[in-house]
Amino acid sequence: MANSYLSKTPNASNRKTYTISLWLKRSALGVSSPYQAHPIFTAYESPFTSSSGEILLHFDGDDTLHFRQWNGSSPYVLLLITDKKFKDTTSWYHIVASVDTTQATDSNRIKLYANGELLTLATAGYPSQDYDTRFNANVQHTIGTGTDGTQKFFDGQMAHFHFVDGTALTPSTFGETDSTTGEWKPKLNPSVTYGTNGFFLKFENSGALGTDSSGNSNTYAVNGDLKQSISTPSNLFATFNYLHSGVGEQNVISKAGTQIDHTNDSYNWRITAASLGMNKGKWYWETKYSTEAGYLNVGFGRNGSDDLTQNMRGSNQLGNDSDGNSWAFSAGNTSGNKIAKLIHDNNVAVADMGVTPANGDIIQCWLDLDNGKAWWGVNGTVMNSGSGVGVPNTGANPHFTFTVGDEFYIPAVSLYGFNGAPQCQVNFGEGRFGTTAVSSGVADNGGNGTFEYSPLAGFYSVCTKNIKDYG
Repeated sequence: MANSYLSKTPNASNRKTYTISLWLKRSALGVSSPYQAHPIFTAYESPFTSSSGEILLHFDGDDTLHFRQWNGSSPYVLLLITDKKFKDTTSWYHIVASVDTTQATDSNRIKLYANGELLTLATAGYPSQDYDTRFNANVQHTIGTGTDGTQKFFDGQMAHFHFVDGTALTPSTFGETDSTTGEWKPKLNPSVTYGTNGFFLKFENSGALGTDSSGNSNTYAVNGDLKQSISTPSNLFATFNYLHSGVGEQNVISKAGTQIDHTNDSYNWRITAASLGMNKGKWYWETKYSTEAGYLNVGFGRNGSDDLTQNMRGSNQLGNDSDGNSWAFSAGNTSGNKIAKLIHDNNVAVADMGVTPANGDIIQCWLDLDNGKAWWGVNGTVMNSGSGVGVPNTGANPHFTFTVGDEFYIPAVSLYGFNGAPQCQVNFGEGRFGTTAVSSGVADNGGNGTFEYSPLAGFYSVCTKNIKDYG
């Protein structure tokens, strides 16, 4: 999460042979200033100077994976760049860097893996034999940030971060192929001898996220407003999807994919969809109108033979398309321009929902794909559909009815800049809006996820476990 990281300065140990293994999910991709764009693990003198140099494992601005060390004004002493780009913001990656500079063959000195597979390299600048890298030196080590004079941060999620001091291991130590699904999955308690500076960060203690579970007590300090995520490689909760947003004119996604800031008050709409979609089942999520500016539409779109993506390309308003592929509650409370209406297929379905959300209010959405119905509420109260107050758990008085086909339905929002740049934060079950935890902590009917208000009987949080069981 931006402006948050973990840090520790260890005593010097084996700088020639070690293994880095972790699972991560990206929320933000390439940036205009690529160097150290998305740092994973870094070691450098603190405070950093242009002559001290550093080593880091990171994603660059073109979304390739880099492992590099720079020593002040000298050329890179090691520089490995993958030819693979890591642009999937909807899934977890297992990344392994296995280092043994004692090897006689240069290509055996550092190997990079993703999801169990050895990565091929576009650039292969290996260190000299027996080279002492900067990892495991007596300098500051950080997870989630790096520095080249201007500090940058990793935006996304991490799980099961291992550092093994003194042994170069392969991914099979930390992961395995699921015999049923064929997917690469983590070994939750791998058999590892961690060595002097080795550590295993499970991130399972929300009050001490840097706690070492290796038995070495090599705990990392927490810096910034770092938050625990309940999303894991085995149960992934939806987030806003960087790759399913307005082409070339994206809303700015942050807070590990849970917050959107409109670029400015530019008098135009921007649509962003979630990372997961469903074609059956009953679903619930919450969206906070976190900056009272412009307009915010909260709802969902249909992807299939008719594509929600068409409306993103046209910078359209969610619900205000002419092809009938999105449904939305439109809210605005700026400079007297107050709206609270339902829109679909370029038409206003209900002109006044009776409640106009203000700054800090939470808009609820219930989506029933078994019966083709949808409802919205504000701060725990379902709104009137025009024929009566909606009752999602009984199916009464839906705000919209529609025919569900073979397409997938995806939660989405659109924001319109007007008298300020609007912002919204979504909770698909993670249990917080941005960095603020929900106060009530209500789980869905399967015990997954945490919400501010009740999802009501029969509705579920948007996560891969629930989609497997119900969607």
